[in-house]
Amino acid sequence: MATPGVEFDTKKPTDRKGIEPTQVKSIKLLTALDNGSKNDGTGKGVQPGMLYGKTYSFKVSAYTNGNPNDLKKIKWKYKYHSLSKNKWIEKSSSKTGDTYSLHLNEKDICGRTLHVMAYINDSENEGYLKIWNHNRFRWFDSKIFLDGLAARKDDPSKIDQHYTSLCGTAALIYFFAQDFKEKFFSAYKEFFRTGEQKINSFKLAPNKSLYEMQPTLANLQYPHYDKYSNGKPIIPHKLMHISDWIILAGTRSSDNHNYEGTKNENWDAINWCDYMVLAIKNLYGASSVEDKTSIITGRNYSSTLIEIQKLYQEGWHILLMIDSDMLDDSVSYLGCVTNYHWISYEGDLIFDEKNKKYQFSYYSYHQLFKSVSFRSKVFNSNFYGFIKFKK
Repeated sequence: MATPGVEFDTKKPTDRKGIEPTQVKSIKLLTALDNGSKNDGTGKGVQPGMLYGKTYSFKVSAYTNGNPNDLKKIKWKYKYHSLSKNKWIEKSSSKTGDTYSLHLNEKDICGRTLHVMAYINDSENEGYLKIWNHNRFRWFDSKIFLDGLAARKDDPSKIDQHYTSLCGTAALIYFFAQDFKEKFFSAYKEFFRTGEQKINSFKLAPNKSLYEMQPTLANLQYPHYDKYSNGKPIIPHKLMHISDWIILAGTRSSDNHNYEGTKNENWDAINWCDYMVLAIKNLYGASSVEDKTSIITGRNYSSTLIEIQKLYQEGWHILLMIDSDMLDDSVSYLGCVTNYHWISYEGDLIFDEKNKKYQFSYYSYHQLFKSVSFRSKVFNSNFYGFIKFKK
């Protein structure tokens, strides 16, 4: 029986001019394969495959006309089609003999089919195996991920921090996906496949535990909602979309390797101001950025809102730092660091002096909220400044 995840190609014997009257008929993989997503769009199917960082052993299993006189005549090589280079990459081994070990240390092989060949004279018509190599995030269905990534490219407001404290990362990438749609899509597509990627001068290379996360109902560590605001259980749990988790958790963990993208991992996920400024410069690639946040609240911020609206009209992106109590229409002069929340300002400022309200549009939690009104005392007691930046 064939090893799971391996395809055998039947080759015809080739006439030889050398001293060996035989050729390699077949080879087999000795190392067990690991399961990962079948990438069929169901999010449930699994398939065996190779993993980046592991070593795999192969052995010749049969010859066409008996064993060769000299095993050193047996050569090995492999090839794969590179997505990053859009061409076939072929590498021959200096080792000869009837056994071969291959250490998978090339990230570019992830998400590709590896062709392994053992031969005496004709590499294309002797021993040949095709083996799937998992994407780096092996448990995530690539079809679902890419569909979700494309949807967020077309409408960045679909980006959802879900049950995480990744509001700042979401608010920033919301603007990044608006301004650099193709770069956003291609960078995170490659990140999903290889586990690493550079966006401008920001290196995506998260805690390695993220590569083994399983986005399933059975895994209670994966971010999910398990109850409604009234305490009623959500059955089944509502999982964070895998596209959002790869984008947001992968980005935040690349800056803070202590963050592993799990449910209730709030402290390590927090998007501190210095991280936000760094990500704005390095990931977004801003030409100008200024941090105007403060630890003080409770003032009259009407003039600040006028300044923010003017900056917005001049082409600046604005990230507001608030206490999340603002979104619940709650006065809160004593802020809590775990309640700090970033939202993306989208203009439309109006002062309703009669009813003592401010009105503006903003993005947060997978939605563009148009012309939302806040009581002035609610806004003034929950506002902690802003960061402005532009291309």
